[in-house]
Amino acid sequence: MGMLIAVVFAASLWVAYLVVGRLLAPRVAVAERLETLRGHSRRPAPPTGRWSDLPAADRLMDRFSMAPRLEQLLDQADLPLKPFELVLLSAVSGLACALAGMVFRRDLVLSVVLGMAGLVLPFLWVHLRRLRRRDAFNRQLPDALQTVSNTLRAGYGFSQGMQVVATDLPAPISVEFARGLREMNLGLTVEEVLQNIARRMQSPDFDLAVSGILINRQVGGNLAELLDQVSTTIRERVKLQNFIRVLTAEQRLSAIVVMGVPPLLAVILLVAWREYMSYLLFTRVGQAMLVLAALMQAAGIYIIRRIVAIEV
Repeated sequence: MGMLIAVVFAASLWVAYLVVGRLLAPRVAVAERLETLRGHSRRPAPPTGRWSDLPAADRLMDRFSMAPRLEQLLDQADLPLKPFELVLLSAVSGLACALAGMVFRRDLVLSVVLGMAGLVLPFLWVHLRRLRRRDAFNRQLPDALQTVSNTLRAGYGFSQGMQVVATDLPAPISVEFARGLREMNLGLTVEEVLQNIARRMQSPDFDLAVSGILINRQVGGNLAELLDQVSTTIRERVKLQNFIRVLTAEQRLSAIVVMGVPPLLAVILLVAWREYMSYLLFTRVGQAMLVLAALMQAAGIYIIRRIVAIEV
C-alpha cells in the first residue's frame, strides 16, 4: 500500500510539472508550426521532444502509431499538452482512483473498476472539450463569414478579412484564423490553410464554406456575395438544428439515462451489497447476464440516437 501511494504521489508531481511547463510555454512550438510545411506523401520521423520530453517515450509512441492520433485529438481540443503527457495523466488518474478504492473500501474488484474508470476520464474530458469547441466554432462561423464579406466589400483581400476575424472575434474561431495566418506567413497557400482549419475542426458548415471559397477562387466571381449566401444558409441551418434539439430533448435525456443509470447502480450495489453483486460478477450465469444487458443497452442507445439524428 505504501509503495502504491508513493508511486501515485511521484507520478502526480511529474504530471503537475509537465502540465504547468506546457501552460507557461508558447502554445505553438516552432517544430509544430514547421510540420505543416512538410509533405504528406511520406511519414517523417518525429522531432525529438515533439510527443514527450523523453526520447524513449517518443520512440515507443512512434512504434505503436498512437502519438499522431493523440496529437490530433489534443490539437482539436486546443490543449497545450503533448501526447505522452495525456497518457501519463490517464495513468495517474487510474492509479489515484484505484488507490481511493483500496483506501476507503479495501476491495480489489472495486479498485479495478475505479482504476479503469480513472484511465478513461482524461480522454473523456478531452473529447468533451473538443465537442464544445467545435460547437462554439459553428456558432461563431456565420459572424466570421459576414466579417470577411464586409472586409472584401471595403476593398481589402481575403487575408485581411482573416486578420479582422482573428483580432475582433472571440475564441475559438479567432484562434483558428490566427493560426491560419501564421501558416500563411510560413508559406502555405490560402487553400491549404483553409483545408487545415477544416481538418482540425471537422465542421460540416465550415466544409461548405471552404468548398464555396475554393470553387470561387478557381472559376472567379463575387466572393463577398458568395460568403453572404453561405452565411445565411448556415444561420438557417443553426436555427433549424436548435428547433430539432428542442423537439428531441426528451429522447436525448432518455439516452443519457439509459447509458448512465445501470453503471452507476452497479457501482452503488458493489459498494453497499457486495454479496448481492458477486453472483453477477463471479458466476457464468451472472456474467452472461451482464454481457446480454450491455448488448441490450448498446442497442437501445443506438436506436435512440438514430431516431434523434435528423440531418439538416
